[in-house]
Amino acid sequence: MKPANISKLSPLRRGYLMGYRRAKARAKAELRDIEAEVVALQHDFHELAVEHHRQCYERALDAAIEQRALDADIVLH
Repeated sequence: MKPANISKLSPLRRGYLMGYRRAKARAKAELRDIEAEVVALQHDFHELAVEHHRQCYERALDAAIEQRALDADIVLH
């Protein structure tokens, strides 16, 4: 889009263009804030997922150790 020469516009159109530009700048700032928040949420989710996986792995490992201890006296054929 070609930049508009504001001095040649009517006062109504000049006001509209200035308002449009201001709103566009605000929207870009809000979008940057939202994107930063999404990145932070993704980071938090990743930490939670890693911790959950770690807990699941530890529970499975404990269950395997218990099962191994119970089966220690069983003779396999």
